Amino acid sequence: MIAVTQLRDVLEALRPQIPESLLAGRGRDRLLQRVGDFPAAVVANLCIFELRLDDPEPAADFSVTVASPSVPQHYLAGADEAAATSLKAWLDAYLASKPEPYRWLMIEYDLIDIPEERKAAPAINLRSDASLTPGGAAFEPACLAGTLSRVHGRSDARHEQRALSRTFAVLPSGAVVVFAAAFPERAPRSVRLVVAEVSAAEVGPFLDRLRWPGSIPTVLHFLPELHDVSNSFMMAFDVTPEGALPRLGFEIYPTAVGDRDFRGLLSAWRTTRSHHWRGLINRLAEMGLCSQAKADGLLCWPKQRILYWANGTYGLRMGINHVKIVMDAEHLQAKAYAGLQCFPLAPQSVISS
Repeated sequence: MIAVTQLRDVLEALRPQIPESLLAGRGRDRLLQRVGDFPAAVVANLCIFELRLDDPEPAADFSVTVASPSVPQHYLAGADEAAATSLKAWLDAYLASKPEPYRWLMIEYDLIDIPEERKAAPAINLRSDASLTPGGAAFEPACLAGTLSRVHGRSDARHEQRALSRTFAVLPSGAVVVFAAAFPERAPRSVRLVVAEVSAAEVGPFLDRLRWPGSIPTVLHFLPELHDVSNSFMMAFDVTPEGALPRLGFEIYPTAVGDRDFRGLLSAWRTTRSHHWRGLINRLAEMGLCSQAKADGLLCWPKQRILYWANGTYGLRMGINHVKIVMDAEHLQAKAYAGLQCFPLAPQSVISS
């Protein structure tokens, strides 16, 4: 049996479960170089593999969730240890200020576009309390700006506050900002927002108010092409005090998941299977946004297993979190966000299963 102590051990043990068209060779080596030394317990929380569906290279960017009062120091290890230590203290205070059900953030590592010799500082994704329960609090721009400015290593949050205030003022009625993120390695300095509860009819007017610099007609032509296979989406975009940046994403979910609100969509990776995603993934392949090898690999990803390793029995849950269509100018690219969680099982739960 395999003994697992580090993340690299887990991924080696899970190699038969992970399609080689999605993660293998140099792409896998690059991921292990950056996060392989993390302890195996990392995968007890949700891990996300970000896959470019038109790229023949089997490579992925990587994200891991934190749902505790503190952030492990190794999660923030980067080129500047002093900055990582300062950020850890700030994020620990942020998490500690929240009641236990609302303690959550995601740490995201860019790998594909980063030179192999570099350990780039990770991005930090925050989730609004409203995404967990209907009574949860939504983001408040001033407080959110303070947290995101710290991710950029600055105590002056005026840049982020201007960007957020301007954006929140033009959101459609009923829209919910579900996620907010800062990417320290990306220029220009901006805030990533993911917004739910925007109808297809509201997309064009919202992008106009946002003064998005891309082609709104292209967006309005593209969305109906997917309606029969995907009728639920969230919008992802980057904002600065001067306005929105050209990059625009639609986080989309298959029609087969049914009529769920955005909270239900966030947990769809736990309950959906390959057949739920088949129509959407096949459509992306027909549109030239997904290679056949990646499509086949994605449809093999969702599964649940019981694993017997030297240091215990584990439950494995794998599912597709969402697919994102990214638009930059006239160019479209599809990405898939594949979730994985591997957690120790108590002996009685193994017997009952």
